[in-house]
Amino acid sequence: MVTLDKNLLSSDVSENKKRQRIRKYFFGKLKWKYPIALLVIALLILFFSSEFEYGLLFLIAGGCWLFFEVKSIRSSPGDKGIDAWLIEDINYLKERSLQRLNIDQQELIRESIVIRSPVLWDTRGVPTKEIAWKKGKDKVTRFSINAITIIHLTEHKLSSYQCVHNFIKGVPLNEKDDEFHYRDVVAVSTRDISTNYSLPDRALMKHGQLFKLSVSSGDSVEAIVSSDDLVKFTGGTLPDTGVDGAVKALRKVLSEKKI
Repeated sequence: MVTLDKNLLSSDVSENKKRQRIRKYFFGKLKWKYPIALLVIALLILFFSSEFEYGLLFLIAGGCWLFFEVKSIRSSPGDKGIDAWLIEDINYLKERSLQRLNIDQQELIRESIVIRSPVLWDTRGVPTKEIAWKKGKDKVTRFSINAITIIHLTEHKLSSYQCVHNFIKGVPLNEKDDEFHYRDVVAVSTRDISTNYSLPDRALMKHGQLFKLSVSSGDSVEAIVSSDDLVKFTGGTLPDTGVDGAVKALRKVLSEKKI
């Protein structure tokens, strides 16, 4: 497990503070029940009892409690902030993948391709309690866990890096990288497939859309990028995965390299 290098990130917020706020975005809920109950007790004492001091004390305590609960929720970064921080993490993963694959930035013939896939099912290395989603005010669903596929294109080969990114902790898990010569790539496609992933609340994801880059040796780079069942379960639209642009870019480069 590796933590993200703060020097590679543009945010002025400290790394620990940022992760706390990300967690709050996905898991923070207004705990109003107990402070409201305390305020009600305070009002009852003030109106129906002679113990004015206790009523005033409970009123102040309940008001302060409710104030800090609301303040805590309002400190959540919001949809745009979450999107910006996820982009920062993905940019770090780009740099990390180049290092793992021993590729210099100047070797790339075009911008690296990124495919982001939401994950809402049990995944190796990810605590179940950190698998979460939230539908934003813009009706787009954000996910705390995402499968990230990054493809680098150089003059003679195609290199891929894949991981499961835990946004809550800011760590890449289950990392995998591969390199293929262009002549060995036989197909780049998306297709509908049957799946059997268990979503929260015992719901099932029975179908999904698969991105697949196939190689003559039988190897492949695969990622489940979308699912109607996932859309239905979360009640929001899925964020742009980048798969359409990835397929177009890869097919264009492959057609040029195989002439």
